[in-house]
Amino acid sequence: MKNKLKLVLTLVLSLCMVTACTSQSQHQTKHSSQTTKTSTKVTSSSSSSSTSGSSSNSQESQSSTAETSTEQSQAEQEIAPIYTGAILKANYSTMAGNWQNAAGNVLTFSNQGLATEGMTPNILDIDQNGILLLDVQTGQRSNITLYIVPANTTFSPNYLNGQEDNTDISKDRVISSADIGSGDLASKAYYHVSN
Repeated sequence: MKNKLKLVLTLVLSLCMVTACTSQSQHQTKHSSQTTKTSTKVTSSSSSSSTSGSSSNSQESQSSTAETSTEQSQAEQEIAPIYTGAILKANYSTMAGNWQNAAGNVLTFSNQGLATEGMTPNILDIDQNGILLLDVQTGQRSNITLYIVPANTTFSPNYLNGQEDNTDISKDRVISSADIGSGDLASKAYYHVSN
């Protein structure tokens, strides 16, 4: 009986100590958080007071530069890289939008696939290099293949009849089999220009 009483008292004391320690820890965390908020407010108010002392011409120039920089970064951020895994599952959302070549020709993709008038997609496949091959029926030819080449992937010389890939490898691109023999692949490749 005496041992059971000692055990119960030890458990009760242990629970009291854990509760007290937890309470103390939460109080310190809350106090630390308030200190951080205060120092952040002081920093931002001192930087705004130094900015307000600048001339208005300087502010307009900075504002104009910031707006231009923001617009450029938004345009770059809006077009995400293609995701071949999703495309193989019929989710073309990363390809959706217009793809244009140097001649101004445009291919249009929707979230469901190729949406260019006069082109009907048939079969989609992928090669060992991660290049997607989209077989397309057209009104002009029985069919063509659109090679969907992810950024940082070289278009295989096997497809190019010995030519080199002189397209912009840093970007996602679409290359038509009809253009491979043209000798001017760089201007024939389609690049994602809008969503």
